[in-house]
Amino acid sequence: MEVLRDKRVRRLFVAVGGEYGAEALLVVLLTLTALDSGPGGVTAVLVAQGIPRAVLLPFGGLISDRLGAAKVAPITAALRAVLLLGIAGAVIASPEAPILLLAVAGALLGVIDSISYPASMALVPAVAPKDSLAKVNTGISGIESIGDLVGPVAAAGLYALIGPGASLAVVAALALLSALGFAVLARSGIPAEEASEITPRAFFDGLRFAWREESIRRPLIGLASAGLLLVGPVMVGGAVMAEERFGDRAQLGYILAGFGLGSLIGLALAPKLSARYSPTVPSIAGIGLGLGLMAVSLAPSVAIAAAAAAAMGLVVGSTWVAFVTWIQEKTPGSMRGRMMSIVAFALLALDPLSYAVAGVLLPLGFQLAMLIPGLLLALIALAFWPRGRPEAD
Repeated sequence: MEVLRDKRVRRLFVAVGGEYGAEALLVVLLTLTALDSGPGGVTAVLVAQGIPRAVLLPFGGLISDRLGAAKVAPITAALRAVLLLGIAGAVIASPEAPILLLAVAGALLGVIDSISYPASMALVPAVAPKDSLAKVNTGISGIESIGDLVGPVAAAGLYALIGPGASLAVVAALALLSALGFAVLARSGIPAEEASEITPRAFFDGLRFAWREESIRRPLIGLASAGLLLVGPVMVGGAVMAEERFGDRAQLGYILAGFGLGSLIGLALAPKLSARYSPTVPSIAGIGLGLGLMAVSLAPSVAIAAAAAAAMGLVVGSTWVAFVTWIQEKTPGSMRGRMMSIVAFALLALDPLSYAVAGVLLPLGFQLAMLIPGLLLALIALAFWPRGRPEAD
């Protein structure tokens, strides 16, 4: 890859690789460790991490805009590594770790995530050469997609082979690698942007910028709709479908693997799509995802369900990079942290509500629990189809 000739890009890839690798392993390992306390323990830990992240994500970017993403990213990565080392040590000392300990650790990780995610996203356009921004975002998305594919299997293997405490120590090592990568990157000379204040006015300035730009507002609403209507129906409805229609809930793994494979293929198309981006792309993506979810719900076999999921992954892989690259280019450098907070919030913060949506619809049957959100997502994307002539960049 041509972008790897730039040492700063290489360091960025190492840093985000450690960050995403740790995240991919951690979710599964925390789940497996908390299972010793029963299903309620798993719920407590995941909710404890999700709530502070969701609540604080809209504000996390203010810190990057004030201090600079190049300073915030290594500090938050180091804090994550220290916290994970503490969790690993506690679990090694007492394999049946109290659920309260894991829940508190999850909550602290959620706080760190709310600051680190916007920082690492805002750092990308400051590091990448302007003509290579789409390729760098493609590389980062590729690292994340590989982590999503390999992470769950690797986490389960580590848990079985060396136990929960040592496995969490591996996660801590990856987080430390991320911190070192960001620290070395920061010493490479990242251009400083004009610092903003950490005030309510600065926060609302970011919201106003996102809201008044129709070409930003519409896709952000669509992204939030996808976050609300996709994750829960796919995971909950898909698991029930795999068990009731295909005879084994583990078949959901093949469906999710199809999505991951499609996403990786879509990344190959992402740089070309980024060069031809228009405000209609998010609406097309939303319609495609909605129809894809409906197709998964109607699939008569695992193979067809995996193929439909692969089509959904193809849509996500090819359009996500184009959208993020366009947002990064359109946002002033002094406001990128706040804008990346808003993007991250729309993408991640509604996951708990998405599971609630699935829970409400599930009594209607798994098929309707997937068909209804898919149809709603497609209709929302259609309703937010850009009107009039595209804006000039």
